[in-house]
Formats: sequence, structure tokens, C-alpha cells
Amino acid sequence: MLDVVVVSFVIAFLRGGRIREMPQFRSLWALGISILLQIGSAFVGEYAGVLVSISYVFTLLFFYGNREHEDMRIFMIGWLLNALVIWANYGRMPVDLEQATKVPFPLETLIAGTDFKHVLLNEETNLPFLADFIYKPFYFKRVISIGDLFVILGTFLLVQRIMNKPLSLIRLREGKHYAPKH
Repeated sequence: MLDVVVVSFVIAFLRGGRIREMPQFRSLWALGISILLQIGSAFVGEYAGVLVSISYVFTLLFFYGNREHEDMRIFMIGWLLNALVIWANYGRMPVDLEQATKVPFPLETLIAGTDFKHVLLNEETNLPFLADFIYKPFYFKRVISIGDLFVILGTFLLVQRIMNKPLSLIRLREGKHYAPKH
């Protein structure tokens, strides 16, 4: 996601944006707990999926607490789509092997089934249409999901808001250029 954040800041800067003040987020505690659970999942072996699943609940609480902003609602959609496929596959995100071979991905652990956050996409995968199967070749190559596309869009819109150049997809559809400033 670092590439998405950097490109979003560059675009906002080129649009004349400047950081004047950071948005005030609510429920930051939930985001903190989610991050700690994600980090901890790397160290608990077979229980990693449980911690990852619980971390998604806390992340959704953070997004829900900040839902008045369009970028957070878009983030929430992406996170929810990712959470659904992870929950449906026992705490791990399914990854398409063919696409994973195109990126720097630890294939040995994926194939062996020992990756603590990922599992091979196969005929037994639940909700395979929400899995990581989309090859993203630009900037940092990776395999992403439909949910990740929403997260990327939410990231872009959030950075535009942070740089005081908010965009609103709803207002753009209505023929207006910028989102109202809060």
C-alpha cells in the first residue's frame, strides 16, 4: 500500500494540495488493537487466523466510527469484502497461485499451507471471487482482491482530504468538482 499512499500524495500535491491539519479520527483505539493483533498473528502459529479475524472486527469498528467521511465508507466496503473472504476461509486470505508466481511472494509457505495469513485458492475455497486473484503489475507488483480495490480508492480519497483537496465520487457524478470541506 505504500505505493498507493505515495502516488496519492503526489497527485494531491500536483492538484495544489497542502497538509493544513490532520483529520480527527474517532475510535483510534480500535485501529491500534487491530494493528497489534495483526502483528501478533505472525507469532502464534495455528491460531494466527483467529487473531487476524478478530483484528478485522476492530478495524471495521474504526471505519464505522469514522463513517461520516466518504473515503472511510469506501475503505469500510473494501475491508468488509476482505474480512468476509478471510472469515469464510478460517482466517486466511486465498491467493491464486498462477498470479502469485508473477510477484515476489513466499510461494513455498503458500504451497505448503504454512503461510499464517494466506492459503491457496482452489476448488474448496469459500467466496473465491473475493480472493486475491487480480495481478497489479505497476509500482510494487502484487496480487490483490476486489476488496483491495476499494481500499486503494479509499486511500486515494483519504489522502486528497488530508491534503485539503477532497474529492467526492458522489459530487463528481453530480457534475461538481470537490467535496465540501468539514
